[in-house]
Amino acid sequence: MTTPPVIAPIVEGHGEVFAVRNIITRIGMNLLGGIWIEVAQPFRLDAGKMRKPDELAKAVRTVAARVEGPGGVLVLRDGDDADIDCPVQLAERLRPDHNLVSVSVEVVVAYQEYESWFLAAAESLRKHPDVRDDAVAPANPEGKRDAKRELGKLMLKSYRETLHQPKFSALIDLETASKNSRSFRRMVHAVETLAG
Repeated sequence: MTTPPVIAPIVEGHGEVFAVRNIITRIGMNLLGGIWIEVAQPFRLDAGKMRKPDELAKAVRTVAARVEGPGGVLVLRDGDDADIDCPVQLAERLRPDHNLVSVSVEVVVAYQEYESWFLAAAESLRKHPDVRDDAVAPANPEGKRDAKRELGKLMLKSYRETLHQPKFSALIDLETASKNSRSFRRMVHAVETLAG
């Protein structure tokens, strides 16, 4: 029996601590041909600390120790800060030295926010009782800052990150999100790379 890959995530927000496991395991099962991926306990590192190479390196070393065998570290953060022009450039700036740890490290920047991925597949969230029955994805789900506010417009109740992020991560149609969101496609690619 082969050992399943382990992905050890580093995330920025409180909601992502609970949501990222849903997204990673669903990508493996639904988009990567039924690959079971173990997800280590996510490590939360706020955006300010992620900007500091020594803080991020410390976090990468900590979570890399949780990967014994196939897999690696996934660094996930939002790309909605005013000084971010390009999520690809930000990901490259965040990428730690390749000699830092012995496992692979992938960096994903959700552009503009993790919630932009929900906007990209908004119709699939209609199954949730807090989402309007006529919720529709905007033409450019990654085009505006404050995706949380945009998502709130599609809801019957106020969006709460720690409550809704894990549930919506379990509901969104991954193929639609991939089609409509370049940064979500990057997430899928990162998971595929780490899963081997």
